[in-house]
Amino acid sequence: MALSHGGVLLLILVLLGGVGYLLLARSLDRNATAVARAAVAEEADRVAEAGRLVQPPDSDVPSSAEVRVGLFDASGQLVGEPGDVPSWLRPRSDPVTTVQVLGEEVRVITAPLSIRGAPAGTVVAGLSLQPTDKLLDRVRLVLLLGGLAAVALSSVAGWVLAGRALRPVRRAYEAQSAFAADASHELRTPLAFVRSGVEVLAPADPALGEEVVAEVDHLAALTDRLLALARSDAGALPVHVRPVEAGELCAAAAERGRRALGVQVDVVGNGPKSLCCSADPVALHAALDAVIENVARYGGGRATLTLGATDGRVSIQVADRGPGLVPGQRERAFERFYRADPARTREDGGAGLGLSLAKSLIEAQHGSIRLGDTPGGGLTVAIELPRA
Repeated sequence: MALSHGGVLLLILVLLGGVGYLLLARSLDRNATAVARAAVAEEADRVAEAGRLVQPPDSDVPSSAEVRVGLFDASGQLVGEPGDVPSWLRPRSDPVTTVQVLGEEVRVITAPLSIRGAPAGTVVAGLSLQPTDKLLDRVRLVLLLGGLAAVALSSVAGWVLAGRALRPVRRAYEAQSAFAADASHELRTPLAFVRSGVEVLAPADPALGEEVVAEVDHLAALTDRLLALARSDAGALPVHVRPVEAGELCAAAAERGRRALGVQVDVVGNGPKSLCCSADPVALHAALDAVIENVARYGGGRATLTLGATDGRVSIQVADRGPGLVPGQRERAFERFYRADPARTREDGGAGLGLSLAKSLIEAQHGSIRLGDTPGGGLTVAIELPRA
């Protein structure tokens, strides 16, 4: 917020300062031309009144005037002593031109003279633009230093104000995470107690007992995932990254999915036989379990797990043959409690926390996870981790 505020202010200052500077430079340039033209007009009036070409009034002394003036007759000869007029002050082909004299720019005005309507010669006036250039240099320096100071002060003020404005939001976010963690933690003990009690009473009514145990197990799993997500929000996920054999871990995850969920996962490799990634085995197991569980619920119960390596990264792709997701659904699939089909029951569609938990776990291991289409139909979950 602070940087964007400073950037907007810098853009405004650059636009306003640039436009103002250009307008000032153009105005000073026009003013210099007007001053030189005025000197030419004054000399022309003086010659017209005298009825002949006469030397300028200051031609007999070193000139200190702002504008230097020279008179030339019809043949182009200087009127007066050659030393009174500098060598660069000569008639030019253009009425208004700018020349370089000893590193300075000089505006030169050339105009014809006439006496009683007959051409009599030429008058030339020269005005140094050095004062104008110095003024513009000062303006540029003021704009630069003033603009930088204003942007710096604005950024600091924006940082302070943004920090104050975000404190309530941060406190509310921390309170929400703390509540989820505390509630999840406190629910574990009573759920375990309820499950043990139901197991004792189940023989009296096996059908009801099995149903209640299933509900308790679902609540326990939901509680564990909420606790893990709360810890990820607080940056307290217990992740310990080390070199891990990716092939063995993927094979174990596929076998666990087959036994626990009945999912058929075919593990194939398109890279070196031995691929070591930098990961936490427990966290990566949990992320793959969540992805395979998603295959069991949405992907038709069958998927292909492809293991490979690209650009110093280990890639794990789980491609199913389910209905897949449209782009809009893929963008929201990692949101908590999101279900692609809201009409699904909890038994069919889960709680909508699996992919969200997988994303948190993978990112905690400095990896990335994204969703794509499976060629021929289906959803592909692509996981990338640093190669060890």
